[in-house]
Amino acid sequence: MTDERTPTMESGASARVTVRVEGTVGGQRIDRGAEVELQDDAIVFAWHQAAPWRVSLEGVDGVDYKTRECSLYLANGDVLTLTGSEQVRMLAAEISERTCVVPELTRGLRAFGSVRGAPGAVHDAWFAPLLAARRAVEGECNIDKQLAVMDASRMTTAVHDAMSQIAAIAAPGDAATGRAVEAAIEEEAEAMFAMLQRLSLAAEQLRSGQARTRIADWRRWVRALGDVYAAADEAWGRVQKELRG
Repeated sequence: MTDERTPTMESGASARVTVRVEGTVGGQRIDRGAEVELQDDAIVFAWHQAAPWRVSLEGVDGVDYKTRECSLYLANGDVLTLTGSEQVRMLAAEISERTCVVPELTRGLRAFGSVRGAPGAVHDAWFAPLLAARRAVEGECNIDKQLAVMDASRMTTAVHDAMSQIAAIAAPGDAATGRAVEAAIEEEAEAMFAMLQRLSLAAEQLRSGQARTRIADWRRWVRALGDVYAAADEAWGRVQKELRG
């Protein structure tokens, strides 16, 4: 996929782009003209004297494009090559951007920002690294920038800093007790650190993968990212008990 900056279409339904479609779908060879329209959650192919096709964006595993050509790699293994004007490149870039938007990661978490989570200085310190990363990635469609913001190594360092801050709050002026508290918290957060390691591996796979699987690899990375947030939420209950006990 080209690294050049590509102008993109506006959100919502795009203008129709006239293309030539070549490829194989369901074992049938295709080589015909169509008008393609990108909607919020699907790519619609309008054929002359034939019923339109609707390809869900969830069914696209990768996109590779040049100036007037793009290839759509579908989850079922089919590949469609679209050729036409420079709008084809814009269409392909927009497919990538609309598909690769980081979802809300804190929805459904039990302790994050809730009364049950006992909000306070320690609670806020615990979740601060994750909240900061989520805010920084909001609205960012560029995968490389997402990976930079949600870098597992950087997040791990931020979590360790948060633990040090929590230990200082729990044992002010007592360095020895603070170190013991920090060690205990780290033990309770072992599962979260394991998820951060998985996130690092998923990020490496995404960086080194091919265009044909880039979106599929991105989805795996997002699932790993969600697991980090879920593990942090689950660990908070044990951290609370450790601080109380």
